[in-house]
Formats: sequence, C-alpha cells, structure tokens
Amino acid sequence: MPLRGRGVHGRRDDLREPRRKGEIVRELAAKWSIRKDEILAVGDGMMDVPLLAEAGTRLAINSGGKLRDHVDFEASDFGEAQRWLIRKESPRAAESDSNG
Repeated sequence: MPLRGRGVHGRRDDLREPRRKGEIVRELAAKWSIRKDEILAVGDGMMDVPLLAEAGTRLAINSGGKLRDHVDFEASDFGEAQRWLIRKESPRAAESDSNG
C-alpha cells in the first residue's frame, strides 16, 4: 500500500541552519493549511527535535536511542519505519475504503 501525501521541500538556504527546521515546517504548514496531525517528520539526531515537535507523526531512524523521548517510533532503518507506518495507517486506510 503506497503512502499518500504531499512532500514539502524548503530552499537550501533555509535548511543550512538546522535549528530552523521546526520553524520552517510551522511556516509552510500555516501557508498551506496543513494540520499538525498531517505532518510526518523523520530525524536521526538532537538537531531534529524542533522539526519533530512540529509533526503529528514523529520517527527516528538510526538515532541510537537519542530521540527516544521525542518520537512515536524508533527504527533501525527505513524499511522498519515503512513497515511501522503501514501498520499504523492500516485501520485508517480500511475505514477510508469502506466509506468511499
């Protein structure tokens, strides 16, 4: 089952300052009326905490446990993260299919 959604990409100039990640996501979400529960963030280190704070679904990949208190799930690799997301979204997908 493919994951659906819009990707949001900032200008490279904006992303040079890692502490701005959360601020950038907040600004873009407001600009495009994206709710926090529609945002997925992935991090691997403490510099990603501001980014993770702006997301409704927060993942750590290969973080060595550093983000344990800031995420919904820690994965050792992208495949494990993808499997978790599919399991997490399965009830919603089934409900959406039955309504539509």
